[in-house]
Order: sequence, then C-alpha cells, then structure tokens
Amino acid sequence: MSSKIIWTLFKKEIKDIFRDTKTIVITLMVPLVLYPLVFLGSMLLMSSMMKESTVKTYKVAIISDNQETVNILRTELKDSLESRKYHFEISNIEDTEDKEKLIRDEKYDVILKPESEADGSIKDITVYGLTSINRSSTAISMIDNVLDDYKRDLIDNNLRAIIPDYDKLKKDPFKTNKVNFSTKEETTGMLIGYIMPFMMTVSVITGAFAVSIDLSVGEKERGTLETLITLPIKNIEFMLAKFFAITAFSLFSVALNIFSYALMGIYIYNSMKLSNMLMGGLKFVEFIPSFLIMFIVIPLFACLVSAISLCVDFTAKSVKEANNLSTVMMLVFMMGGIVADIPNVKLNHWLALVPVANVTLLIKELFMLNIDASLIMTVVLSTLIYTLVVVIIMTKVFSSEDVLFSDGMRSIKIFERRANMKEKQIPGVGDIVFMFAIMFLISNFAGSYFILKSGVLGLAITQGSILLVPILYSWYMKVDFKNVYSIKMPRFNEIIGALVLMIGSYIFNTVLVTWLMDLLPSLAANNDSIEELIGTGGFIPSLFIIGIMPAFAEEAAFRGFLYGTLKNKKIPIAATMVITAVVFAAYHMNLLQFIYVTIMGLIMSYMIFNSKSIFVTCIFHAVNNSMSVVFSYYPKVAEKIPFITDDGSDPKRELIALFVAIGILALGFFISDNKIGIFRVRNKEKTEIASKESN
Repeated sequence: MSSKIIWTLFKKEIKDIFRDTKTIVITLMVPLVLYPLVFLGSMLLMSSMMKESTVKTYKVAIISDNQETVNILRTELKDSLESRKYHFEISNIEDTEDKEKLIRDEKYDVILKPESEADGSIKDITVYGLTSINRSSTAISMIDNVLDDYKRDLIDNNLRAIIPDYDKLKKDPFKTNKVNFSTKEETTGMLIGYIMPFMMTVSVITGAFAVSIDLSVGEKERGTLETLITLPIKNIEFMLAKFFAITAFSLFSVALNIFSYALMGIYIYNSMKLSNMLMGGLKFVEFIPSFLIMFIVIPLFACLVSAISLCVDFTAKSVKEANNLSTVMMLVFMMGGIVADIPNVKLNHWLALVPVANVTLLIKELFMLNIDASLIMTVVLSTLIYTLVVVIIMTKVFSSEDVLFSDGMRSIKIFERRANMKEKQIPGVGDIVFMFAIMFLISNFAGSYFILKSGVLGLAITQGSILLVPILYSWYMKVDFKNVYSIKMPRFNEIIGALVLMIGSYIFNTVLVTWLMDLLPSLAANNDSIEELIGTGGFIPSLFIIGIMPAFAEEAAFRGFLYGTLKNKKIPIAATMVITAVVFAAYHMNLLQFIYVTIMGLIMSYMIFNSKSIFVTCIFHAVNNSMSVVFSYYPKVAEKIPFITDDGSDPKRELIALFVAIGILALGFFISDNKIGIFRVRNKEKTEIASKESN
C-alpha cells in the first residue's frame, strides 16, 4: 500500500467533490445562508405574532341578566388595555343564541357566561371558544389572564380589610439573598453544552452523507467504478482515498457550521443584551482544553460516520436506494445527538461505550467544564476502536466484487412467487436485512409482550417464533439448506473441542463480567431481569426454554442464515466471522452481554468455520446456557467448581482464573482444529473437504 498513491487519489476525490456545484452550493448555502435566514425569520415571525396579538381587537360577548355582573366584566376587560395592552370589543347577547355557530362564523372570538351571587359578584364563569381557530384560542388565553388578575384583586381586597399593613407585607414580606456558586464560564458553558453536541452531530452527518453517495454508488451507477478497479492500483488504496476525502469534507462542513452558529450567537447576545450578563469578564481561556479535546474527538467521529456511510452506500444498487438507506442512518445518528439534550442524562462509563451518544455527551460535559480524564479516554478509545472495526469492514466490502456489484436491497427475493424460485439458491444481502428486521420485531416487541404476560412460557413462544423465521424464510426461497445451514455430522474431536472451548469461555467470561461490574456497576442492573426470569419457571422448564431452545433458534439465525449467506458471498472469512459475532452480540440489546457475547460469538464463528457443522455450535451454545440455569437453581454445585463462581473481588484469584481460561481455550482449539490441531484431518480428508467446499 502506497501513501503516495493514496494522497494522489485523495486529491482527485477532493477535486471531484468540489466540481459538483450542487453539493458545494448546498453545503455552503445551508450553514451560511439558510440557517441564519431560518433563525432570523423565526424570530421575526414570533415577534410579529406577539405584536399582532396585542394590537388586534378581539370580540367578546357576555351573557348575563345581572347588569352589575356585566359591569364588573366590562370594567376588567377595559382595564386590561392599560395593564396588558389587550383590545376587546364587548357586546351583550342572549342565552338563546347558538354560541358555537357565533364563534365558528367569527362573529365573536369568545363568549362569557357568568353565574352571579345576589349582590352581583361573580360565582362561576363559563368561557366558550374554539381552540382550533387562532383568534379564538388567543382570545381565550387573554380572558384567562384577565380573570386571573381579577381573582388576585379580590383576594387582595379581602385580605387588606383584615390584615394591617397588608400592602407592605405583600410588597416585601422578607428579603431574598441569592448566592450563585456558578461562574460565568460555567453558566455560558451550560448554554453552549446544550447546543453544541447536536449541532456538531448534524454537521458531521450532513457533510459525510452529502458526498458519500456520489463517491460510492454514484460511481457504480455511472459505470466508472469498474474502470477504476481495472487500474494497477490496490482496492484498499481507492477505498482509503475515498474515506479520507469524505472525512475531510465532513470536517469542512463542521467548520462552516461552527462559523455560522458563531455569527448567530453574536447576534443573539447583542440583540437580547445578554453580553454583559454572560460575556462580561468571561475567561475564554477556561474553554481551551474543551476545544482541544473536542478537536480530537470530532475528527474520530467524522471518520466513524464516513466509514459507515461508505459501507452502507456501496451495498446499494442505485443513488435512490442509497438515499433511502442514508435517511434511516441519519435518523439513528440523530437519536444519538438528541441524547445530550435529555435532562439529567450525564456521561458515565457505560454511556461512554455507546457510539454517537458518547461523543455528544462528552462535548456537553466539556463545555460545562466537567473534565474527567477516565471518561475522555473511554470515549476516545471506544470511538477509535469502532472506527477501526468499521474501516476494516469497509476495506473488505470494497475488496469483494460480489458486494460492490450486488443487487443491494433489491436482492430481497422473498417477495417473488415460490414457483419462480430457483432450487438450492443462496439468500441475498437484502434477505439478511429483511429477515433480521422481522426477528428484531418479534424479539423486542412481540417477545417483550409475551414475556411480561407469561414469563418463561412467553420466552418459549418467542424462541419458537425466532426459530421458525429463518427456517420458513429459507424454505420459501428453496435455499440450499445443507450449504447455508452447515448441516453435517460433526467429528468426535470437534464435539470434545466444543465442550472444552465452552468451559474455557465460561471461566473467561466469568472473570470478564466480574471486572466489568466492578468497573461499571450500572451494568449489573441491566442483567437482573435475566436472573429473575431464570428463577420463575422451575428447573426443567427453564433448562429447556432458557438453556436449549435459544441455542437452536439463535444458531439457526446467526451461524445458519447469516454466516451461511455471507460465506457464500465471497466475503473474506475473517470479516464474515466478525460480522456474525457482532450482530449476534448486538441482538441481545444489553451492553454487558454485548461485550462477553461478542467473545462467545467469535469462538462459535471459528467453530463452524473449522467443523462446517452447525451442530457443534448448537452443543456449545446449549451447554453454556444450561450451565447458567443449573447454577441458578443449584448454587452449591457452582461453589464446588473452581473459578466458576464470583467470591468477591480477589485480583489474585481472578488473574489465576484468567490464565486457566486461556489455557483451556488453547487446549480446546488444538483438540478441535482440523488443520493444525492434535487430531488434524489427514491429507486425503483435506482434499475431500476442499473439493466439497469448491462444489
């Protein structure tokens, strides 16, 4: 890989971006022209509406036979002109009139019907209006204010008659001394902290998405991508050049947005005369660390967004399809950006691992001058890891012509008639997305309902449904079950190796979970519901429903449908194994589980790659789940097994357990591996396996 070639291609991509007049105009117009115009227009519109509401004359009708009551209301409505600048045109009407028709025909904006005492004072009052009509709605609000003023006057008059010096007491009954411990920097930082995160997120996303589609699927649609691939340049060099160009343009968009919002901020301070209150004596040097850290995090975040957008856009078949996918991605990213504006949500070590949300919350904390080195490092490292993983996947996607020139989401074949399906076909990438969307809806919506209603039985219904989805989907498509689902009897050493790997994995994850809970105690709460569910159904039902059923249901979906489809798309096997493991972990929708289930997923991905048999992973999965059930019902059994239970924080014991786990994992690998393991396949069997794989 040549840095010189990447730099040359990068300059070429940047020139192509800036040759696209439409993209540049939109990128420049939105932050520099459109944002200020929308902002100023909104302020002028609100000012105009407020001014108009106090200048217009509103028609009020009063229904009452008591002239004293009518006079009271007339006096209060007329006095509001001086106190509140309200203009009312007052009329009297009969109770026999159709009140609704009068208001709908706009003869009156509001109608008042008071109930009077014998002396003419008001007992109750009914206000008729239509909130669906702007004039009537505004008039109702004004009448509410007028009546509130009248109520306060009545109370004051009554209290003044019985309490000496009432006016003095009311004016200043006691003194209030305010002590504000917040500095001007903290107050200003709080305001910026609620604006800056979302602004930065939007700037990065719009900048990246604006050019990613054209540099990826746009070239596919124009037919120039094939020409580029035929050049004597490595595919990874092309992809990295596009990646760096999109990232650079995204940061350019950020700079423009910062400049635009800074101008609007200056206007707000000047127009609202807040500069002395907030800016007077403000020490800008306090924000230098915040800006420096932000200028490190934002480029990392831009890299992550650019890599994700390229991955997604290259799987699309057309620009229209890429735009649809980008809309969905933008909504997901926006949700992460909104997190910073939710009250009482603060950055912690758990949220520091959540993509997008961690960056927005960190920016908020930085400008509020809450600088925590451990949280900053967690956000930076997690974002860096996510970016590297996506970049690796991105390069693998570009290296696979099956992905680059696939039918994208058009490869969803389930909507064709079954009679037209080819025998023993392989699902498409679109089928993966569609099938897992169905699974997600079942597990997170229908599944949650069934579990809440029926507990363990509801979980059984959910797992049965999850098992049926990929099986029925594959049956309808006439999928090559043996190939996609890796249906093959496992070798004896593979079964023994799976059990040994499971023991090593269980010990390793026990240590890992102990450390994670010590480091991030909030993660433990998310796992309580799982433990409660295990203990509600009885040992035998729980063993079957929680221990065995998920093994077959989830293996059919992940190591079957997902892995089996990807391995047939000529995607590098390492990428296939990682994607399968990460999707499997993400499916559990729990951060603690995501961390250790990813490790389990990688082990099972290796096992099915090595054995070509889904039964091996089913055994691993079922025994692993069943151990959790057994230890929940019979904790004394777990206490007798070394390194399985958590006996409290004992670093020495945990370190020993970690090394034991690694040793057991290595032993399981050498027992089960068919190429370099203890029971490796002989040359003849290797040839037969290679021949079957090629067929």
